[in-house]
Amino acid sequence: MAATQLDRRETSRLVLTIVVIEFVSGYLQGFYEPLLPNFATELNVDAANLSLFNVLATAVGALFVPLFTRLGDINGYRKLLRLVITTVFVAALVIVAGTALGSWALVLVGRAFFGAVPVWLPLHIALVHAKTAGEQATKAVSAIVATVTIGTVFGTATSGPLYELFGRSLPLTTAIVPALVALAVALVWLVMPEYVSGANKYLDKLGFLLLAIVMFLAILGFVEVVEGGWDTAIGAALLIAAAAVGLVWFRYELRQEHPAIDVQLLLSRAVAPLYVGAICMGAVFFGFLSPIATYLAHAPERGFGFGLQATWQSAAQTAILAFTVAAAVLVPLVLRHLTPKVALVTGFAVGAVGFIEFALLPDSLPQLLVFIALIGLGIGTVSAAIPVLIPERVPQTQRGIATGLFNSSQTLGGALGGGLFLSLLKIGAVDAAATETVTKTGYTVVWFTCAGFLLLGLIAVAVFLVPARASAPRSSEAPFSKGVPT
Repeated sequence: MAATQLDRRETSRLVLTIVVIEFVSGYLQGFYEPLLPNFATELNVDAANLSLFNVLATAVGALFVPLFTRLGDINGYRKLLRLVITTVFVAALVIVAGTALGSWALVLVGRAFFGAVPVWLPLHIALVHAKTAGEQATKAVSAIVATVTIGTVFGTATSGPLYELFGRSLPLTTAIVPALVALAVALVWLVMPEYVSGANKYLDKLGFLLLAIVMFLAILGFVEVVEGGWDTAIGAALLIAAAAVGLVWFRYELRQEHPAIDVQLLLSRAVAPLYVGAICMGAVFFGFLSPIATYLAHAPERGFGFGLQATWQSAAQTAILAFTVAAAVLVPLVLRHLTPKVALVTGFAVGAVGFIEFALLPDSLPQLLVFIALIGLGIGTVSAAIPVLIPERVPQTQRGIATGLFNSSQTLGGALGGGLFLSLLKIGAVDAAATETVTKTGYTVVWFTCAGFLLLGLIAVAVFLVPARASAPRSSEAPFSKGVPT
């Protein structure tokens, strides 16, 4: 089905609608994290149970993202957006009810259905590409990606003050979320246009089930590694099981006429390096946030660190996000003057240089400022360019799920980075009974590992990425064949 292109006024209305909804998405993703200690105190939740708040949403998202983005390709992007945004609205109300009733179980039920949030962005991007084209689509997607980050910053920055403003009442504070999501519900039901790609109606249920099992096992395995270290038997067993089921799933999909995931298409050299890049970028961006927070807070008189208190530490991390947003906004201009390969290689290289600089030079304010700028600009360029490029390189009938797998790749990368970096920090650590349990050696290894991930993404793009070609819904070419299959 050919897309009906919108005129400039209609395009502006569509993009503005999506930008508002994605700001809400980012806001609620950043909103709850600062409040988790208050959940623990007021609902009498221990640290192990508290970790379920994020684990549940991530695990359920592993199932929701591939399935629901594919259903969007089949049944229409607006139809699925109405479903997933309304689901999050109800889930947010359930969390408010759980805090009011003092029920952690009810809070977790609501939080589980927040796994629908990562579905919003890929469906929005697919809709933009269906209704616009060329530089117009690039500008729109870049603005949308930047808006999510802005929303996350605002959510993280305002939840604590709102908690104080509302007299330390969790029910009143958490009621902010459904109030904002109600705006998104209204926009998706009353304003947003529809587009049905014309994808084959057959749904490979077993393929999606196997993929969900792979994602679920992998994420739980990495979470277990975060909790118990890389030598934990449970974590190793979960990751081995994920790899085994993944192999079964891959071989099964190759035999299907209408697979859940067209692995031959998505492993072609036109898009596969982008997913590798997404995993590498996710490992760095979502994995280094915790180590950088403790490093910035470490007292410099003990040999390293900056001794930043909470306010200045928040300012430093906000500055990184600000540079990320700036890079995302500039992506259309970058892609106008550089090829996608050169733009991505530049982004990965800038980020890698930032971590190498941070690892090698002595701690100083100029060093920190350079690090903030390089990391923000590098990661921002990569994180905004990849979701722009993926929909351009797959058939319209697969744009939703192809972009959804970008989100899933980032999530897997983040889980990998979180577990790996926690273990690497122990390198050079002294006895736990001593004053210091982590030394600068551990942090230096983490910074070099971050640079290594970014250089791996750079190599994947520089060596394997090829220009997009005209595409078809199905391919008989072997994986990693050149271009999108024709």
